[in-house]
Amino acid sequence: VGDHFQLSARQRIALKRAICSTEQYNKRISKMLPLEAINGDSLFIDGFNLIIVLEVALSGSLLILGDDGVIRDLAGLRGTYKPIDKTDIALALIGKALIELNVAHVKFFLDAPVSNSGVLKGKITSLESEWGINVEVELVPNPDVILSDMNRVISSDSIILDNCKSWFNLSRYIIENYIRDAWIIAPDS
Repeated sequence: VGDHFQLSARQRIALKRAICSTEQYNKRISKMLPLEAINGDSLFIDGFNLIIVLEVALSGSLLILGDDGVIRDLAGLRGTYKPIDKTDIALALIGKALIELNVAHVKFFLDAPVSNSGVLKGKITSLESEWGINVEVELVPNPDVILSDMNRVISSDSIILDNCKSWFNLSRYIIENYIRDAWIIAPDS
């Protein structure tokens, strides 16, 4: 499709993030847990993935609602990250959601090779007392490998969602409840 219609690189990324096969859809939806199932338990978060989609939403930039019901951004990490003026707001919204959903423990996984991952780790760990939740942050070479084999995952990464044991659609919850003016398009829009 991309070649036939001579889509730009950005258009190809949007298409890739918006659609999935029927098999992928069924597999992802069967493993998605209702948010009520979080109650008093632990979550394992793809840190950059969640924070960046919220930063994009808060910045008024384009988001894509995928066929699988997951909201994704078009930003590319590419090994570099720098906190922006929306980072602290994004973290505050994550904390608000975690408190509302009665999370007892949360573990963020951040890509160690990405610049400023240590800075972001410090920002997140400093919020533990404010949130009243047991917070861990681990810098790892590749969070996808770890999260793909876990239960109770928070991510919008297709590879993780295809392989993890169970997941929650927390980014959509946060965007729909706290960032009501987010710019979201759906594939059938």
